[in-house]
Amino acid sequence: MVIYGISQELWTENILAEERGLKHTDGEILGVEVTESATGEWIENTLENLSQNVGIPRQIVTDNGSNLKKGIKLYQEKNPEIISTYDVTHAMANLLKKELVSSESYQSFMTDCHRCKQQLKQTELSFLVPPSQRSQCRYFNAERLTDWATYLLNCPLNILENLLNFMSSDQLEKRLKDKLAWLNKYQSEIPLWATMIEMTRTLEKQLKVFGLNQDSLNHFDKNISHLVISFPLKPFYHKIVNYLKNELTKVKDNQTIMATSDVLESIFGKYKNFSKRCPLKDFRQTLLTIPLLTMELTTNIVQEALSTVRCRDLSEWIDEIFGQSMLSKRKAVFAGSTDDMKTA
Repeated sequence: MVIYGISQELWTENILAEERGLKHTDGEILGVEVTESATGEWIENTLENLSQNVGIPRQIVTDNGSNLKKGIKLYQEKNPEIISTYDVTHAMANLLKKELVSSESYQSFMTDCHRCKQQLKQTELSFLVPPSQRSQCRYFNAERLTDWATYLLNCPLNILENLLNFMSSDQLEKRLKDKLAWLNKYQSEIPLWATMIEMTRTLEKQLKVFGLNQDSLNHFDKNISHLVISFPLKPFYHKIVNYLKNELTKVKDNQTIMATSDVLESIFGKYKNFSKRCPLKDFRQTLLTIPLLTMELTTNIVQEALSTVRCRDLSEWIDEIFGQSMLSKRKAVFAGSTDDMKTA
């Protein structure tokens, strides 16, 4: 569990004033905790302990996981003034997921995209393959497939003829029909899916830059006024509005609060990229690179760190939190096996 925090002063006087999202270095890591079971009670206790050091927060923004919801609710019972906000990125992705997972047509579209990718990737049409689909969190970037389909359906034939000038027009048309004609059956639905996605992205962009306040709903309606919200899209539009209205019940008239935890997700992403360098996926001292990602490392800071934190301190912390490492266990098993084999 990683807790990232910024000051109210910085939020109002710098970030809102500059109309921008958070940078890693705007805040700091307030807590890094490791547990085998992150129950609601454990989360509440962690927040209580943290409050003893940094004070009671004005707002907590999360992805609304069930354990986090429970832990924060318990924490709020003692601190009812705290605002708990459902991160807009996760909220919109979940709305899209519920809508598109239940759509047989969209699921069929994704299957056809995958099949098309397999059929084209080692052919002369490989530059037309659909984008790869993420195995997890695929609804965070659902527009990749709809954009691909929209551009391809609207692509003038002469562009493809120039790119594949070693084929005759008849050969090209036959080839395209053979490999991509399946897209035609989704022509009426792709614009609907694209509009749904654009509505969610519009709200995300708005709230990430301007925060959440009592004018947010009016601004959202203004920002999507160019879109055609047809009758089939009305229920989805109202779900977005309901999310906004629910979060706005927690906001005072003259108040603008944060609406996203994207900065923390970005930090996790950087940590994952760094941890890939480890030959064994061992979740140990690499965890401590997370706080470093929020710092502007200078010569003085590095010097201070080297002079105040001993290797022994680090080793003791690692042993206390994680116990024996995977590599150590592996050596114990295979070193012993090798010795036995040599003896035999």
